[in-house]
Amino acid sequence: MKITQLFQISCLTLAVSSVLATSVNAGQLADIYQLALNNDPQLKAAEAAYNADKEIEIQSRASLLPSLSLSANTTSVDSDTANYNNHGYTLALSQPVFNAASWFTFKQGKVLSQQASLQFDAEQQTLISRTVEAYLSVLRAKSELQTLEAQERAIKRRLDQVNAQFEVGLIANTDVQEAQASYDNARVARISAEGDLDNSYEELARLTGQNFDVIAELAEDYPIEEPTPTQAKPWLDKAMTSNLNLKIANLATESARRAAQAGHAGHYPTLSLSASYDYDNGTSSTDYGIDTSSIGLTLSVPLYSGGSVSSKSRELEQRLVQTQFNKDDTLRAVIQSTRSLLRDLRTGALSVRALKQSIKSSEIALQATEEGYNVGTRNVVDVLQAEQQLYTSKRDYATARFNFVQNLITFKQQIGTLSPEDINELDRWLE
Repeated sequence: MKITQLFQISCLTLAVSSVLATSVNAGQLADIYQLALNNDPQLKAAEAAYNADKEIEIQSRASLLPSLSLSANTTSVDSDTANYNNHGYTLALSQPVFNAASWFTFKQGKVLSQQASLQFDAEQQTLISRTVEAYLSVLRAKSELQTLEAQERAIKRRLDQVNAQFEVGLIANTDVQEAQASYDNARVARISAEGDLDNSYEELARLTGQNFDVIAELAEDYPIEEPTPTQAKPWLDKAMTSNLNLKIANLATESARRAAQAGHAGHYPTLSLSASYDYDNGTSSTDYGIDTSSIGLTLSVPLYSGGSVSSKSRELEQRLVQTQFNKDDTLRAVIQSTRSLLRDLRTGALSVRALKQSIKSSEIALQATEEGYNVGTRNVVDVLQAEQQLYTSKRDYATARFNFVQNLITFKQQIGTLSPEDINELDRWLE
């Protein structure tokens, strides 16, 4: 099923969620995607471009079809010898019989219409990717803020503890200063994270035309798994046949080939059929009208036009060469991106598992460091560093999960399978 069809189905299945207030307090991914479908200016501009470009085929076909025109005239004559009204009309028909340039231009128009359809499909896939990216940016910023807030609270408790110990003479002032510096740094980081979260919500507002301040979280049990099969070849084969950018590049080359044929056909003769019917009511000295009918063939042979036809033909040949190299570059980019994203998904899945274990290890290390601090074998700097490592592990774990989801969406777009159903699937894991 084409992306355009899936796009239309999505509009129907998600329409229930489109009636939202101007300021939205909470929303899940499917709701936000529906708002983006209705309000994203980039998609609206792409739709208008598609509607405009698909007219090219109709326009190019017109040069092969007959043209019919009607003209009429009336003249009032007033002189010393005569005083009368003269009027008449002409009906003219013209039909191209042989025009190679027009034929190849028509074939190019059909290709351009197909290319416009694929380009709109690609823009719809891009909207899905941009929606997920904007949503994950909010989740990433929110997770960062939550981690820094927890870290700030933990360091504040540590600062209160060392202040109390300093007041009774159990520790030196340097420990207090170390804890105070860590707390101040944590506050600065938390304030910066609050600004980053507000900025990420602004991106959602730009995409949807609505304001959000709360969104659903990604479930902890969201499956982080390596793609199967693990070999690159099946995925590359899929990308070769389904990647939309590659399809567009192929059509661009075909369009340029047709344009080059039309340019070369400028040297060919053209043959057209013309027919006309004229009626003139005559003059005041006649009491009857004059009817004239004619039909004929016109052969036109281009001989010399200042070199413009040859120059245009050479230009279009080079445009064809240009698109061929662009297609080769697109092919290489698709291969590179598919391999890289597949590798990123593999390493991402392994990293998430490793980082989850790292959190447990950091918790155990912090507990051991605190026990050492309580018995005097560790100082406050050791404790603060252990706490920093724990929250760094938590932040890295959350970031790795979000990166995996984004890479998975980008990977599906790369192999040409991304659709609104992927939004619905991901939405099921938001709570």
